[in-house]
Amino acid sequence: MKTFTIILTVLIAMTIETNAQIPNSGFETWENYIDDYTGYVYEKPDLWNGSLPNNWVHSFSIEKNPESYPAGTGQYSMKIQPDSANGVRGVAISNDGSDPMVNWIPKPSFAINRRPASLFLYYKCFPFGGDTMIGKVYFYKNGVVIGNPVFGTTQTISSWTALQVPMTYTALDVPDSATIFFVTGAYVQHTESILYVDNLSFDTLITSVSLTSNELPIKFDLAQNYPNPFNPTTTISFNIPLKSFVLLKVFDLVGREVATLVSEEMSAGNHSQQWNAVNISSGVYFYRLQAGSFTETKKLVLLK
Repeated sequence: MKTFTIILTVLIAMTIETNAQIPNSGFETWENYIDDYTGYVYEKPDLWNGSLPNNWVHSFSIEKNPESYPAGTGQYSMKIQPDSANGVRGVAISNDGSDPMVNWIPKPSFAINRRPASLFLYYKCFPFGGDTMIGKVYFYKNGVVIGNPVFGTTQTISSWTALQVPMTYTALDVPDSATIFFVTGAYVQHTESILYVDNLSFDTLITSVSLTSNELPIKFDLAQNYPNPFNPTTTISFNIPLKSFVLLKVFDLVGREVATLVSEEMSAGNHSQQWNAVNISSGVYFYRLQAGSFTETKKLVLLK
């Protein structure tokens, strides 16, 4: 199994509750990762990871998919696709750091203190040439695997479909951590095979926005705009963990204000704002989020 990408982001501490949740389970928060070897910038879901090529070409197993299901629960989902010619396996794992695996067993990646009965998710999949789409959940106690439920299919599922996967255990212990792993082909790999995943949840099927309240962000965060470079519209997403007055502005290279995208009090949650720069010249710009005492600035590129 090839080594997964090495991510420099520190794993956000998960609050251990009775209903401990899967990190970034709706794939709404994305971040940039710069490949140390090529300098190429990839985008990946925060707290998730994928596979890089073994011959330094621009290829990555995870992409942001600009649709979410069910409608109204967000903007994005995760697309998983291999690039066999360039040594990229079609994998995604709920781990923000390097995970070379040992005998195909990943490391623990997020905290949990109960025994879920089921994993729920929505998915679409397009296997090709005999590929098997597989998802696995690993439960651990003190680093030892005490449960490894798995589901798989070779069928084409062309529209978003809800899936319930029973969780099974090999010991009576309550797990202290878990990891979720998806792969588009356990036995063969074809670049044409694609798996889409959204809104994972233990024991409860997410059916509306109200059920995502348990995913309120635990910190302020400003995501990289998408797409970037863009022409002429791009989306800027951000998270606020508590009700705050929010300012989101765009500036040019000399600090002149180009646009004010948000200037209002907003509730806690995941938010996004689209910027239409149809009347703005090509160039490098900066966008800045101010919310409470939090301030962060990122760069975006308009390329016409």
